[in-house]
Amino acid sequence: MKVIDDEEKYRTTKIKVARWIFSIALIVTIYMVYWICFDENPFLKSGSPDRINLVEITEYGNGFLFGPKNIKIYFKGNEGTILEEKKVRISNIMEPNNKSLYDITWEDKNQVEITMNYEDETKVLNYNFKTREMDMNIK
Repeated sequence: MKVIDDEEKYRTTKIKVARWIFSIALIVTIYMVYWICFDENPFLKSGSPDRINLVEITEYGNGFLFGPKNIKIYFKGNEGTILEEKKVRISNIMEPNNKSLYDITWEDKNQVEITMNYEDETKVLNYNFKTREMDMNIK
């Protein structure tokens, strides 16, 4: 009778330990997927000359070796409301993403030009806050 109780106690303890290990592994896996794919970090901001419109660039996701591979560009109106957003793939192979790769130029209070100088190509994004028109050129 004692041997059977010890075997059953051992089996239930083993199951409890396996459940805890599985739960911890699941939580760590979910967090890693979030960190690699969805985590956003503020990167660069620029306001219009009249301080009404705002362009905010955030890094989207984290790469294992060479940093994030995507950015999101938010075009915000007064009171911080998001008018548009654009996801852009970073075209760097070895060079890490840094602020010196970006040039934000305000043509007037409603038009902005964002130049992204990557290793392989240069992307130029123009946005008009008044008409909400956006166009991307790749050089």
